[in-house]
Amino acid sequence: MKTLKILYGLGLTGMMIFNQSCTNLDSTVYDRADASNFPATESDLNAVIGSSYGTLRSFVDDPFVLQETTTDEVVVPTRGPDWYDDGRWQQLARHQFTPVIPSNINGAWEAFYRSIANVNINIGTLKESNVANKENTIAELRGIRALNYYYLVDLFGNVPILTEDSPAGNPAQNTRAEVFNFIEKELKEAIPSMRNENSVAMYGRMSRGAGHALLAHVYLNAEVFTGTPRWAQAAAEADSVINSKLYSLSANFLDNFTVNNDKNGSMMENIFVIPYDKVFATGNTFHMRTLHYALQSKYGLGVSPWNGYCTYADFYSTFTDQDARKKMWLAGPQTGPDGRVIQYDDRVDGQRHDLNFTPEINALERALAYQGVRFQKFQIQANNLIEHQDNDFPIFRYSSVLMTKAEALIRQGKTAEALPYINQVRKRAGVADFTAADLTLDNLLKEYGREFAFEGRRRTDLIRFKSFTQKAWQFKPVTDAKYNLMPIPATQMNSNPLLKQNPGY
Repeated sequence: MKTLKILYGLGLTGMMIFNQSCTNLDSTVYDRADASNFPATESDLNAVIGSSYGTLRSFVDDPFVLQETTTDEVVVPTRGPDWYDDGRWQQLARHQFTPVIPSNINGAWEAFYRSIANVNINIGTLKESNVANKENTIAELRGIRALNYYYLVDLFGNVPILTEDSPAGNPAQNTRAEVFNFIEKELKEAIPSMRNENSVAMYGRMSRGAGHALLAHVYLNAEVFTGTPRWAQAAAEADSVINSKLYSLSANFLDNFTVNNDKNGSMMENIFVIPYDKVFATGNTFHMRTLHYALQSKYGLGVSPWNGYCTYADFYSTFTDQDARKKMWLAGPQTGPDGRVIQYDDRVDGQRHDLNFTPEINALERALAYQGVRFQKFQIQANNLIEHQDNDFPIFRYSSVLMTKAEALIRQGKTAEALPYINQVRKRAGVADFTAADLTLDNLLKEYGREFAFEGRRRTDLIRFKSFTQKAWQFKPVTDAKYNLMPIPATQMNSNPLLKQNPGY
């Protein structure tokens, strides 16, 4: 937790209402203020930008669901009366989504556009203000907006571009290439004005390093978005982060995801994070989503977990016992405070079982409660009495920049040059270096999985490697290529007649 988090819930509108509510009833009340007088101080600036950063906290909800539970990495089996939820988890796993269901698709669309609307309001406010140093803050806000559009163009393809200058009314739909060009232009113009530092003051904010990291990922996926690869540009943006010397790998992989990952030095690797606080900036509930109910007492939790998210056996099998990253999983017999294996009564078969997390899941529709290896990548906050945790969520880490650089070189036929970058990541994991012969695209995709599991990017990586719809995994057959894009939600189509549906839907 840090001070910026406390400001996340306080938007410009909220500040105005608060000020009016404190007005003395005997005083003259004005119905408008001179825009040039607000924000007037550094504190005002932080309040304005804090509201825009706060909108990103919804990423771990519907957007995360689309990016992970549609892949070979995360599965949410129905377990008796739990986790059916109108069939959405089965539809997501099998790629059976439509413009109407599951509702997470519309939820993701609205989450990103809520964030964009907030940014646009705050950019407009700052442009009218006389406050000093507003250019740096406007640049940060443009970076946040570009991040939202990066996810929108990735998920939905053709989407409307809205800025602070857009007219009222239904917006026209832009092509995927136009959105890509907009993101590129925004970042190239904003990055020079972003603060070029890695400091406590910039923790969780769009620094210049974060801007370059975002643009590197935009270029990394350029061929998917536009049909034209931009590998050299992806490598160059990665170099801008690497050559800044502001970032490095954490010695311990899991330090990046601990409860105190804003204080333990992981900021050297975590280039851009979404900060969470269990009281002031809620939303990180990953422990609730994955832990079995019977683990409540083991961890001293005040709320019973939900026994949902787990991984596939095939994905889990890609981790060797020597790989330090394998500790992100909770597998095997689970013991209680007394050291004995926990037992529970299963609501599917009515039998008493040891709580022994197994990789195998027998059925998507009727899984036993112990089936499926669970996630503990984000440290479980013991003795926590509420369902939210304090772990911050990394969007861009230094390891992702190194991997971007490596992939961009491999795609250009420069495999030998890529080895030092990917092997930095593997060395930290405690596994042997790749040789040039090892560094195939298939092995690179597996390495992405091991390094970035549960970080909200697996779908994007699978599509770039032509594996999202073209390959099968448990419960999902090879599916129609149309599913490389999500459908434009029916709710949005009904409210805006200018939108056109993606092909095949």
